[in-house]
Amino acid sequence: MEILEVSAPGKIILHGEHSVMYGKTALAVSLGVRSSVVLRQQEPTGCPVVHVIFPNIDLDELLPLKPIAEIFPGEPVRVDHEDYINKINNLLCRIRPNFEELKDTQKNSLRALLYALIGIFGTTNLDITDFTIQLSTDLTVGAGTGSSASFATCLCGVFVKLVQLKTTGEILDFSEDEKKLVSGWAFNCERIMHGAPSGIDNTTCTFGALVSFKKGQVPVLRPSPELRVLLVDSGVTRETSRLTAAVAELRQCYSSAVGHIMEAMDNVALTAEQLLQKLVQPESEEEVHAAYKHLHELWEMNHCLLASLGVSHPALETIRAIAHEHGLACKLTGAGGGGNAIVLVPPHTQETTVTSLKTTLVSRGYKVADTIVGGPGVIINYKTQL
Repeated sequence: MEILEVSAPGKIILHGEHSVMYGKTALAVSLGVRSSVVLRQQEPTGCPVVHVIFPNIDLDELLPLKPIAEIFPGEPVRVDHEDYINKINNLLCRIRPNFEELKDTQKNSLRALLYALIGIFGTTNLDITDFTIQLSTDLTVGAGTGSSASFATCLCGVFVKLVQLKTTGEILDFSEDEKKLVSGWAFNCERIMHGAPSGIDNTTCTFGALVSFKKGQVPVLRPSPELRVLLVDSGVTRETSRLTAAVAELRQCYSSAVGHIMEAMDNVALTAEQLLQKLVQPESEEEVHAAYKHLHELWEMNHCLLASLGVSHPALETIRAIAHEHGLACKLTGAGGGGNAIVLVPPHTQETTVTSLKTTLVSRGYKVADTIVGGPGVIINYKTQL
């Protein structure tokens, strides 16, 4: 029995929340919190099935493989996305009773699974037999940390590697060309989840490190140092569409003032990008200290600019105040209005300070992940043949 496991990071926005909607620069980075998909090929049976186990969304399904394989193209094709989705919807309604009664996250996950399976594996003319596919993730669904893009990247990555295993008998690390393939298919899976994604999430989850982005342009990959952060879950759910609409309304009422805020946020993002490039290969310890000091100041500015747009929240301000008491910079990330805050932990920070901060935050009811940003993208965690 062959076992493949592929993992991919989540993502967070460092700078450019909301201003990116108005043509300004946004910076996204890969998050040390990851998802993984494990594919286990089983012994062939007379009626082959795929066993789908996605516990984070309460999904445990057995789907027959024969009708799925019947719509495999069998050769590489340029697919029409909407036509492709319609075929998958019709198929799922046939093979999974009461499919339409599932939750949206469950339906979209099954759609994405078949989209990746048919689009990547189904164009190869390779035989497919019974297999189990299992997702695990430490990312919170719907919290602005790229959980759906991380999931999509893992799905597409594991099918790319399944093709490699069946054609060459071995598994290698992802090449740059394979990453481009994975990112492209993950983008299409993101279209299932979100309708009109920007491309920044699947790019960040696939390639890792730092991604610079402007609306309507292709995301640009940048090298990035690995920064230590505390990802703090405020426990407050937020509606991205409502927050986006509120900013748009504010801009309509105070176009000049909000325009200046957006320009300031763009300047913060561009300056932070330059500092992060310097930290990739710093020339001295003094340069590292200076860069982190400036990053601290930029995080403070960015949060206050976002707060002036009305997208902070009392819980986020509480988290930020606690971080300030410990001498560390903190900002909201994502749409705001709740969700997550991120605390920058420079390398010279005393561990007693970090421990005290984490203890205080947890005692106040917040979830804290001590992690990194700017790390690797999609990877093979292990390759086993039993």
